[in-house]
Order: sequence, then C-alpha cells, then structure tokens
Amino acid sequence: MATAEESQPRVEQAPDNILHGAHDLGDGKVSFALWAPWKKSVHLIGDFNGWDGNADAMAVDESGLWWIEKQLEPGEHAYQFVIDGETTISDPYARKLRWEGGDVPHAIIAVNAQPYEWHDGGFGIKPMNQLVIYELHVGDFSPEGTFEGVAKRLDHIANLGIDAIELMPIQEFPGDQSWGYNPAYFFAPESSYGTAEDLKNLIDAAHQRGIGIILDMVFNHTTGDAPLNRLYPYDQNPYMSSDGNPYGFPDLNHWNDATKRLIADIQSYWLSEYHIDGFRYDYVEGIEWDGVNGMSFITWSARQAKPYAYLIAEHIVGDTAAVVHETETDASWHWQFTKTLGAQLSEGEYQGYQYGDLGALERVLTFGGDGYTDNAQPINYLESHDEERIMRVAMSNPAIGEAGAVRKSMLGAIALFTAQGVPMLYSGQEFGAHGEKTIGVSKLPWEFMDSDSGKAMYHHYATLAYMRHTQAALQTNNFQVLVADAEKKVFVYHRWADNGSDIVVALNFSPADQHIAIDFPQTGTWHEWLHDYDEQVGDGPVEVDLPDSFGKVWVFQG
Repeated sequence: MATAEESQPRVEQAPDNILHGAHDLGDGKVSFALWAPWKKSVHLIGDFNGWDGNADAMAVDESGLWWIEKQLEPGEHAYQFVIDGETTISDPYARKLRWEGGDVPHAIIAVNAQPYEWHDGGFGIKPMNQLVIYELHVGDFSPEGTFEGVAKRLDHIANLGIDAIELMPIQEFPGDQSWGYNPAYFFAPESSYGTAEDLKNLIDAAHQRGIGIILDMVFNHTTGDAPLNRLYPYDQNPYMSSDGNPYGFPDLNHWNDATKRLIADIQSYWLSEYHIDGFRYDYVEGIEWDGVNGMSFITWSARQAKPYAYLIAEHIVGDTAAVVHETETDASWHWQFTKTLGAQLSEGEYQGYQYGDLGALERVLTFGGDGYTDNAQPINYLESHDEERIMRVAMSNPAIGEAGAVRKSMLGAIALFTAQGVPMLYSGQEFGAHGEKTIGVSKLPWEFMDSDSGKAMYHHYATLAYMRHTQAALQTNNFQVLVADAEKKVFVYHRWADNGSDIVVALNFSPADQHIAIDFPQTGTWHEWLHDYDEQVGDGPVEVDLPDSFGKVWVFQG
C-alpha cells in the first residue's frame, strides 16, 4: 500500500469561493483548505478518521490550494494537516485550538454550531478626535486574567469616560502567558483568556456601553512554531522575508501576494466576525510602505472590509507622522509626548528630554510640532505597555515620593486631556498603579481603588475625560500660548471652538506654588473646573495662584 509520502496527489480545481481553513457549509458538509504550493502531498487527519495519515488525501488545484470536503456529525471536531507525509501542522486559519501536549495544537471546527446573537445594533463609533482610549492587557487587567474578567469591570472603564478599549494582542500564542507580541495563530483568540463566545460577550457588552474595541495587531512577524513557519524551510517560504527581525522571529514578507492575502483575510475576519472597530498596528517601522505594499496595503485592505474602522500605527522612529500622511492610517502613537512630559514630571532629564524645555513642551501639546496636520492624528499618552508607569518615572527623582508622584500623574493628566491629540491611558494609570514594567505576570493592584489617593486619581481622570467630551474647544485645531515662563516652569495656553467653547489651561511643573498673570482671551465669568470656583475677568491680566505640581483649567461661562 502506498504511503502518504509516496502517493500522487489528485489535481482538481477547488470549488468556487472555497475559503482557507475549515468551514461548515451546512447539512454536515465541511470544507478544509490549505494553501501550500510545491508540496507533494497534504493529508487531513482528525478525530473523524482516527488520525490516520493515509485516510484523507487532499486534492490540489493549480494555485497550490489543497482542499477536501467531508461529511461530519454535529459537534466539535479536532484536525491537523500532514505535509509530505512527515510534517504535521495545525491550521493557520484555525478559529479555535486545543492544546493536547507538544507544540502542535489540534485545530477545532464546530459543525452545526449556532451563530452568536449580538445585541449591539445601536452602537456606532465616534470620530477619532472625540475618543479617550484605554489600553489593557487581558491577562493582567483582572485577577481572573480572562475576557470575562474584563467584562466584569466594564463599568469601571465606562464610568472613567472611556470611548475605546485597545486590547493588547489576543491572538493565540504558545503557552499561557505573554504580552501577545508573538502570535502563532492569527484567527484564534488566546485560549487561556477564554472562548470565542467570551470575547464576543465582552465586545457586545462594551458596545452596549458605547465603548469601541481596537485590537493590537502584530503583522511584522510570527513565532517560530507557527504553522506558517513550519510549512517550508525559511529561505523557501513564500510568507517570509529575508530581511531579518530584531526580535529573532520569522519575518513576514509584506510585498508577497500570499502574505497580503493572509493579512486581508485576518482583518476582514476580526472586523466582521467579532465586530471589532479598528486596529493598532505594532512595529510599523519593521513593515514599512511604498504606496502599494506593506502598510499601504494593510490599511487599504482594512478599509475594504470596514471603511470607518480606526487604524492606528505604532511608528516609533524618525517621522512618526509619516505613516499617517502616506497610507490610510488615521493616527499614530505620539511617543515624543510621553518622553517630554516624563522630563517635566520628574523634574529632570528623561531619555534625552530636559526639564523646563517649554519649547519641547509646546511642540508635543500641539499636533503640528511633530508633523501632524490635524488634532485627530497624534495618539498622546503618559503610559503604555512599552513605558514605565508615570508615577515611577516621577519617583526616579529622589526628591519626589509617592504622594508627590500622585500629584505629578494628575498634573500630567491635565496636559494629556487638554493637549491637541487623542488621549490614551494605560490600565491602572487612573488609580495610581506604579509597579515596575515587566513582560511577566503583573496584575493590576485593584486594592488601590479603595485608597484615598486611588479614589482621588480616578475622580480626577474621570473629570478630565468628561470635560474633554463636553467642551468642543478640546477637539479643535485651535491653540494659543499665553504664558511660557521657563524660570517658574509654568505653561499656559488657550483652546477654543467656533461654537463658543473657550478654555484656558495653566500647568505648573514646579515643586513650588507660583503666582502669575494671565491675559484671558475675553472678559466675563470663567469657571475653574478642577477647584470649582469662578474667576471674574475684566480688562487686563488676571493675577492667579497655581498650586505646586498641579494645574488649573478655566472654562468660559459668559
């Protein structure tokens, strides 16, 4: 009897519109398809054929797509592919995985499964410049470390004033603990976080609270034990690039049609099947673009699937705004913001940025300083998964203790929410989490929410988010510097909108109280938002007191 390795494949055109991966076609018929050109044979093995490597030889068409259709009973079925009789891989398009030991999981196809019943029909995304974004890691956010654990705490996020949650990568990775920047299976939610239904429940519940979901997507690379990498020797792999990868991972070739088809399928799947509202693209400098390939294609293909999806890039080198101008990306992480504010809040040099450099401060508080052309384009942040907690940065100065660092975080928040750009928080920032950055397990200290400082910080951040949502002045391209006093470390600016919304912001980065004169833009009553009092403004400058390491925000009342 011929072995799987020796048998000749049946060359036959695949059925029209056959999809990669495994798909329930109805009435028990299931299609399986794997694109693997130049291979001698591909066999389907699974619990439905006793994992017999000779039972189900797949046909191949002229494009190199291997396929087979089978009749299966209702329920879940596990399967894998055997390549050339010697290499067993799981399905690169697997929607669900079951790890049974070893590094090749079983892919799972559910036959006659009931579709998820969504309840988010009334949800619609907001314009980018109206967002407050909240980045979180599913494994660390809750004690449970699951999708359900996040869902249980959605009221905390909603009451903070968040419009969009940015989930760090949730695609299946090897093992049970990771930040997720080592994806192995791009279509399957990480099994240690919960089921596909758990994730859909989270997204559905978020949408019902008016909160969108943005997925952090890693398209630069995959892991060494990913099925795409196992298919071929690396130098013969149509998915992979010879450019190399600074992280040691197999590097995807974004100029190759196979990779482009894969990425288009991934994006379309998450945007449609999971009602995802957009993507944050990791390590864009490793992908690059040329008008047709790379980020040019990635963002274009996302728009084909969902024209109004949020598309955000992480481009932490050179011209951070270039990817916004030259591709269909909406916005990019404004990394200069966190570095500049880090220096001001720690009262010293921070990663090449200097305390008291108010010119640098003006540059990051305005969208044009780093090359953006609209207030919706820079994503500003004090903290992210890549940065140390801002309280920890402040406390790197021996003169600043924990209580002082709380004030510094609150001062930074005033700048974050009133600057031009889209504010983003990192989970736990709003109640003073300040553990050391680690890629290991780092659960949020929810007990901080029971402390006086944690409650005060949460109220402060929520107040600023509410102000940003209700004051149109903070969503415009209008910005005017009123005071820049390098000696006193005070910076005052004016934001306004055509509808009459008018705001003056004063930031005091000094550890001492300061007394300054502000020439308010118009006479009348100005309500100070954070200390709750009215300032009556007549002709001429107004003398005001600014508390140490804090700020004030005046909103024009008329």
